[in-house]
Amino acid sequence: MARAFASFLNWGILLLLLIGQLDANDVDYSYVPKKVYQKQVFPISFLSNSSDDDTIHFEFVAEKDPILNKPVIIRNDDKTFYTFYFKTSQPFFKISAVNVQFNGQSKVLPEINIPVVKLPDHPNFCGVIAAGLKVKSYQASVYDEKTNLIAVSLEAHDANLEDMYVPEALKDGLENLRRTGSLMEADYYIVLPSDQTKLKFSYFDTIKEIFVDREIPISIEEGSVAAQTDLNPKDDNFETLKKYTLIGLGVLFVLLFIWKRDFFYLIMGVVAAAILLTFFIPLEKICVKSGAPIYIIPAKNSTISLHVDQEYHTTKLGERGDYSKIEYRNGIIGWIKNEDLCKN
Repeated sequence: MARAFASFLNWGILLLLLIGQLDANDVDYSYVPKKVYQKQVFPISFLSNSSDDDTIHFEFVAEKDPILNKPVIIRNDDKTFYTFYFKTSQPFFKISAVNVQFNGQSKVLPEINIPVVKLPDHPNFCGVIAAGLKVKSYQASVYDEKTNLIAVSLEAHDANLEDMYVPEALKDGLENLRRTGSLMEADYYIVLPSDQTKLKFSYFDTIKEIFVDREIPISIEEGSVAAQTDLNPKDDNFETLKKYTLIGLGVLFVLLFIWKRDFFYLIMGVVAAAILLTFFIPLEKICVKSGAPIYIIPAKNSTISLHVDQEYHTTKLGERGDYSKIEYRNGIIGWIKNEDLCKN
């Protein structure tokens, strides 16, 4: 009898220990990567047996705070997974502790250490590390006489698209960076020589653990060329020819009027002179607000080539609808929305 009681007591103690252990493990690590790469965006997940999101809070004592303050939450029956995303460039990533507040309780999860690996050199590596990268769309247009601008819309998971850079770029930049959980989207624009027919770059795939090549053909549509041709009237190769032609026509019509005494030739001479005068009318001076975007063409869906870094005074080269054509620094020609012009 005593032996049976002792056995029952032992089982009871063990059961109480198990219950206590289950309660203590109400929140714990679910996924921690064994290694990461420099500048990689990587997840760390936690598992909770509670489905009440409002009563749980994570506080990290780490090298860096998570990229997003709020975790990605996935529920599976009575289990809930909380995933935070981090990024590091240090030789070692460390979280000293994670303080978790849940259901009126407090728990400190132990520290974690993740080795950070440097990627080997690779030709055309664009700096992006991702679990898959997709080119959603792309568009090429004339930037100036010697270069083209290619706008590429990208999306990737667990990615650092903010670090994208193609080494052969004459100029490049990123717009509209959007991160939703593991998914990141961005618009990348790059200026390349006009005789280059392909844009090539490579990214590192963290799932396959290999460099993956991407290639985009550069093709300028006729409509785009027409919209971009002669962007700068001062560089019009035919301007001098037009002036001399109008002068010649004006003189010819005057001579014909003197000879024929026909006022038709006099009217035509006046018209030629009037058109000729338009070449000598000084262009309007305008002021552009700081931060205003400069568009490639005067259209809603046009690519933004760059932003004006400070209030800028320049010459108005033309106008179309709600846009004004300007010349910016280094001979860059583009279109500014009239709403971005200074009021005074």
